[in-house]
Order: sequence, then C-alpha cells, then structure tokens
Amino acid sequence: MSINKLFFTLTLLALNAFANEKDIVQNLGQYIPNLKESDIVESSFKGVYEIILTEPKLDIIYTSGDGLFLIQGDILDLENGINITKRRLANLAITALKKASENDKIIYRAEDEKYTINVFTDVDCPYCRRLHKDLPSLNELGITVKYLAFPRSGINTESFYKSVSIWCAKDKKLAMDVAMLQIDSPTINCDSPVVDHLNLAQNVGVSGTPYIFFENGINIPGYVEPKVLLQEIQRSLESFK
Repeated sequence: MSINKLFFTLTLLALNAFANEKDIVQNLGQYIPNLKESDIVESSFKGVYEIILTEPKLDIIYTSGDGLFLIQGDILDLENGINITKRRLANLAITALKKASENDKIIYRAEDEKYTINVFTDVDCPYCRRLHKDLPSLNELGITVKYLAFPRSGINTESFYKSVSIWCAKDKKLAMDVAMLQIDSPTINCDSPVVDHLNLAQNVGVSGTPYIFFENGINIPGYVEPKVLLQEIQRSLESFK
C-alpha cells in the first residue's frame, strides 16, 4: 500500500488513537505486513514514533503519538546540524550488512587500506565492469572493495547463474575478473551466498548496480570515478563524526 493511501486510511482510524507500540501494531499491522513491536521506536522528536520498514526496501516513516498523522520525510536536528533520519538509516544498513559473512564476499584489498566499501555488483552491468576496471586505482587510493552479488535480472536467470559460478569457483577473484571481461566460463553450481546477497540487497534498498556502501552505511547508487569516490567517502565520514 502506498504512503498516501495509508495516510488516508489512518484518518479513518481517528477515533481509535494509540500511544504505544502494541496499539500501533494492532492498528497498522493490516496495512504494513509483518510489522512488529521491535520495528517501532519513540524518536528523539518528542511525541513522534519511528516505524522501520523493510518492504519493499529499508525505510523509515513516522507517526504521531496519538496515531492521527503519518510523516514521510527526514527529521533534522538543527542544533547539531544532523539529518537524524539519514543517520538512522545508515546505522540500520550497517547492521544489515554485517549479516553477510566476510567469507562470502569477494575482496580486493588495498595494500595500504584506509577505507572499505561494500559493492553490490552484476557482471552483466556495463557500469559494474567499468568500476571493476578501476580496482587497481581504487586500491592505490587505499580503498578496499568487497563484492556482494546482485544479479539484477533475479533468480534463475543467466546473470544469476553467472554469479553463482563466480562464487562457487575455486579462485573467486580470477572468476570475477574473467566474467567482468565478458568471457564465457564453465557453469559451476554449489551452495552459494548469491540468494542471500539478493535478499540482503532488497533489505537495504539496493535498486541498481553498482551500489556502493561506505563504512558508515551511507550509499552511492551507480558508478563514480575513483578520485571522486574517494572524495565522497571522506566527505561522508567527516560529516558523521
């Protein structure tokens, strides 16, 4: 259901005001699938509750304590110059990304590592191939790249099986390098993490490839040149101090 429709529905519930998590779940559960009390937190904005959404992507909406209003947008801390909503989403993304084992990522580590990025990639994405060509430059800048699989065409497609073959290869980095050159490779099957990566991508709001997450959870959708990416990383980390 869209936020506009949900807002309209809530106005019909005006006489059934709520002020705690149990009542919020009872009133909104039929409109927000799988809503749990743990998804609802009283925000730093007095009288406003935060609702964490995971479907269709990671997001946050807010509701008034009496349940008569929904707020869709960012909450700003003017005194400290902080976008509270953006920071909260970044922290949630960090927590979600930690669910992916480092052993299930294909890692191109910088010798003098200063920064780390997690990249959802698709070997059939032209801009992913462009980013892959930049790996030596990124590593020279001190940026370690950790790949997760995100075949955009979905499960049981050609791109999906290419990803599975890469993650099942004995030498995953070599398999990734070859696939990014669009060279045909043998199809390999195993118990790979590709489906888990796809589910994780959906949970953190990945909408395309390459999709880059910084260490602080802030993300950049799409290709960015190495020096520009370094500037974005540094600017992002500085703003989160």
